[in-house]
Amino acid sequence: MTDEDHVPADDELEPEPPSRILASRLLHEFAERWGQERVRLRDIVDVLGDRAYGLLLLVFAAPNIIPSPVPGLSGILGVPLVLAAYQLAHGRRHPWFPSWLAERSIASADFRTAVGKVVPWLGRVERFLRPRYRAICRPPAERFLGAFCLILAVVMALPIPLGNMLPALAVSLIALGLIEHDGLAITTGIVLGLVSLAIVAGVVLAMLEAFIFFLRQAF
Repeated sequence: MTDEDHVPADDELEPEPPSRILASRLLHEFAERWGQERVRLRDIVDVLGDRAYGLLLLVFAAPNIIPSPVPGLSGILGVPLVLAAYQLAHGRRHPWFPSWLAERSIASADFRTAVGKVVPWLGRVERFLRPRYRAICRPPAERFLGAFCLILAVVMALPIPLGNMLPALAVSLIALGLIEHDGLAITTGIVLGLVSLAIVAGVVLAMLEAFIFFLRQAF
């Protein structure tokens, strides 16, 4: 076979991704250079650009991975998480939040402190991420990912003991994949999400059967 007859593989046809600033560096530089007294959610969304969805999903899902002493935390974070996932599934290019949420702000000093704690962790994770299998990161597939994250977000908001940990981890992996266009991280998140849905479905079914058994014994 001559060079002219060679049929390039899919990876050969796919151009190299352009150089991108890491999300951790983007957040750090934004926090250090922001000159206003307060930082609004709208400001953060604007500076993140095409990675806004990924980072918002990560911010709202990640705290649920570890059991929190704050009661109802999954419900508090669930509203913006559901809203962001729904808009991603709907194909909206940039996330939108109602004014009462978009205008919510924190002091710039507090924001810099929070970013200072998050950036080192995010930077360590980013070392394992790189653009690959990018077909699953593109707009048509993003709608499916948004719908899947929406289902997981609803599950996270349910009052099931420890039922939000695995879905939160799955959403976080998908979010990280969206941030750095890493299809492998997204695929891992999808698999983990399916496992978590199966486990939660089993728990709900067991609770329902126990409830029915209790009713039969009572009456």
